[in-house]
Amino acid sequence: MSLDLRKIIERHQGEQLSLLSQYINPQMAKVLKTIGFDPVYVRGKGAHLWDDRGNEYLDMISGFGVFALGRSHPKVKEAIRQYPRVGPVPTW
Repeated sequence: MSLDLRKIIERHQGEQLSLLSQYINPQMAKVLKTIGFDPVYVRGKGAHLWDDRGNEYLDMISGFGVFALGRSHPKVKEAIRQYPRVGPVPTW
C-alpha cells in the first residue's frame, strides 16, 4: 500500500486550522483566527500565500522552520524529490 500524500491533502482541504489546533499548536490556531489569518490556503511560495478565492497574502508571521527558507523553496523541493532515490527508508 502506497502513501498518496496529494489525496490526503485534498481530502483534508479546508480543515487546516482545525488540524493545527487539534494536533500541532492550539494557541497559534487561536492567534491566526483572531487576526483573520485563517483563510483556506491552497498554495504558497516564498513568503506569499494564496487562498481558495485567488487572494494573495504576504505572510509576515514568524516562528516555524518554513520561515527560514519560505515555502516551495526549489532546493528543498529537489531534496525531497531525491530522497526516495537515496536508499531504503529507515525502519526505526
